Parts: sequence; structure tokens; C-alpha cells
Amino acid sequence: MSQADLISTAVSAGFVLVMVGLAALLGFRASARLDQETLARLAAAEGVRLQAGVIDDSGRAALAKLDDGRLLVAKVMADGLSARIVAKEQARLRWGKRKLILTFADLGYPSLNMRLQNPPPWLRELGVKN
Repeated sequence: MSQADLISTAVSAGFVLVMVGLAALLGFRASARLDQETLARLAAAEGVRLQAGVIDDSGRAALAKLDDGRLLVAKVMADGLSARIVAKEQARLRWGKRKLILTFADLGYPSLNMRLQNPPPWLRELGVKN
């Protein structure tokens, strides 16, 4: 490796460090978290009330039952949230090994995988069994 290559590599490495430093200052490590208030706010934005909700152990995924019978699904994506409301018939719930898996009738939205110690009782109404 020539001296010019070493200088070029060092300058490139310096720029990478500067970019990583700027990203850290701007908060690239910030991550959104879900809570019951956030779920209620998402439901209210759709004009419905939250009847019951469950948030996974990491706080990054949630499933809620709305008062009109539909389901609210929320996922943390980087520093924001992705939310979707679906009819119960458009979702399939499975429980196994402390994990709730929700798949959708359409393939446009990825499955929701939630780690839970125990599923709440209201999930039994949706067909989930322990």
C-alpha cells in the first residue's frame, strides 16, 4: 500500500467518524417506546376508544382491541411508530413459547411477533389459546 493510499484511507476513516459523531448528536440511537397512552392516542386518532391492549416485553410491539371490535396493531420502527387497524377476521393469532404471532390476510404488512410472559384473558375471545 502506497503512502497516497494510506492518506486516502485515513481521510475516509476520519469522515466516517465525523458522520457517526453527528448521527450520535442528532439522536440516531433514540428509539420510540409503546405504552398504553400511545395506544389510546392512536385509537382516538381513528375516532374509536381502546377497550384492551397488550404491549410486548420490549415495548416495541402492541396489539389492542378497539370498542368497535377491530384490532389496532402498532410497531416501533426506528424512532417512529407504524400503526394499522384491521377487522378481527383479517388477522390470525397464534400463541406458542411465550410468543404471540399475528399474521394478516393481506401480505402488505409484516407479521407481528410479540414476546409475552402470558397472554391476557381478552385474547381468548379472539381465538388465542394458552
